[in-house]
Amino acid sequence: MDYKDDTMDTEGAARVHYVDPRVRLLAEARWRLETGGSRMDWLCLGKDNPAALIQEGRDWIRAAVAAGIIPPPD
Repeated sequence: MDYKDDTMDTEGAARVHYVDPRVRLLAEARWRLETGGSRMDWLCLGKDNPAALIQEGRDWIRAAVAAGIIPPPD
């Protein structure tokens, strides 16, 4: 991967919202790695539970888009 000095896709990052499936997938993966919980345990948390890490997942996806690691949402 080529590093683009001082180039950030802030517009693409701003388009990442909670409904982006990558946000929930990343949050679920982190939660399950940390807790050893199952998919059903994850689903029982509910989307508004702070332990669900949805906001953190969104922030990491935004950062990845801004850095050019992953594409912005369509």
